[in-house]
Amino acid sequence: MTSVPRLEVDRRILLFDFDGTIVVTEVLARQAIQSYFSERRIEVPETFPQMIVGKTWKLAVKQMADEARRLGLDLPGEDLLREEFQSRYRAKFTEGVPLVPGFLERFPEMKSRAEFVGIVTGSERHEVESILSSWGLENAFERIWAAGEYPGSKPDPAPYLQAMGDLGVERDRVIVFEDSSAGMESAYRAGVGFVQISHESHSPPSDPRALLTLRDWFELRL
Repeated sequence: MTSVPRLEVDRRILLFDFDGTIVVTEVLARQAIQSYFSERRIEVPETFPQMIVGKTWKLAVKQMADEARRLGLDLPGEDLLREEFQSRYRAKFTEGVPLVPGFLERFPEMKSRAEFVGIVTGSERHEVESILSSWGLENAFERIWAAGEYPGSKPDPAPYLQAMGDLGVERDRVIVFEDSSAGMESAYRAGVGFVQISHESHSPPSDPRALLTLRDWFELRL
């Protein structure tokens, strides 16, 4: 078996996506969407629950609503639909949100060697903070850029461009950790190198643009 190359993180700026990269939440979001339609016996394309992957709730629901109108489906307004989905999603937090395997074991060394660690996510801030707190990680990251705190949404490069602009750092000092096609495209278009975490991803098994592709954090060699 070919060994995974080492990743050089010393004095680098490390920017982590959240859902699917640090925590296993995308399955919870899909379940929330599926349960809403199932209870109402509304048949929708299988692609609907997948629309949330790598995107903000606002963008995902807009895409669903646009597709529903095209298909002639009768759905409530986007704001009400988003509130319903998010309420179901957050209710699942009480069951516990698992971390991507190996994150707790590898993150402390990454943080100790890096210059800065932050999160750039399409999730809302209070959702991210709630989950981090449940794991005792509320002070683990130096800054969080969440939905609504930057223009655009992944795959737009705006989230990562905003983070780099706020930090005043050059692209070649940054390493991004992503799992979704939208997130990796965002990082690529922002001109930064990225590592693909494929544990929960529905992206191609290995994006050829990635610095590394890891099944989970246990594979990371520093």
